[in-house]
Amino acid sequence: MKFGISPSPFLWWKEAKEFKNWILEAESCGYDAIFIPDHYNVMIPPFPTNDLVDAWSTLSYVAAKTKNVKIGTLVTPVPRWVPSQLAKVIATVDWLSNGRVICGFGAGVFQDEFINYSPQGYLGSPQERIERFIEGLKIIIKLWTEDRVTFTGKFYSLKDAVLLPKPKQKPYPPLWSGGLGPRMLKITAKYFDAWIPHRGAYPAEKYALGVKKLEKYLKEQGRSVNEFTFAVEEWISEKWRMI
Repeated sequence: MKFGISPSPFLWWKEAKEFKNWILEAESCGYDAIFIPDHYNVMIPPFPTNDLVDAWSTLSYVAAKTKNVKIGTLVTPVPRWVPSQLAKVIATVDWLSNGRVICGFGAGVFQDEFINYSPQGYLGSPQERIERFIEGLKIIIKLWTEDRVTFTGKFYSLKDAVLLPKPKQKPYPPLWSGGLGPRMLKITAKYFDAWIPHRGAYPAEKYALGVKKLEKYLKEQGRSVNEFTFAVEEWISEKWRMI
């Protein structure tokens, strides 16, 4: 069993030194990973605020202050990004951390951050977000593994795109899915290395059913259940805990 911890994305420290001390303490305590939720707006109780740090630039700081702990997001909403830009950002952080990145990906849910920070300027229907998510994921994987990428999709296109340097981890950093719905579970089984729903959305009985579905989908994809990570995310004393 492994455990990760999150300082939360909220700007709770007054100076960078305070955050650095927290990072060093987390690694010295033996946590396996430090995760940061990737959001620009969280318009839900108990913390309806815009006072949030950018996850990936903050993780580059975490990488510089640590040696062994894994770093990642829970989760980055792929449709909120230009996929090729996200691929470049993550590849850079993977290099800076000497291959310690975990990529937590989701389809997104908060309307305000999509209106103001996504390329399309709107949240879109669940169907559209899943389609954007799949296209974005395919583009990211291609850029990480191919020399030149030409891609024509419904929402995105690339022409002879080159991404260098590639991620330090080969073929690319592990992918963790925060997907919840039936279609997202099938996508998770096809492309991802781990599943990490929030316990509030997946209480124990529902989580057990989700695990059974994923085991079925993994077998259909010809993948080993034993090589897949089942995890859960929850609040404990204002920190995220990974199980």
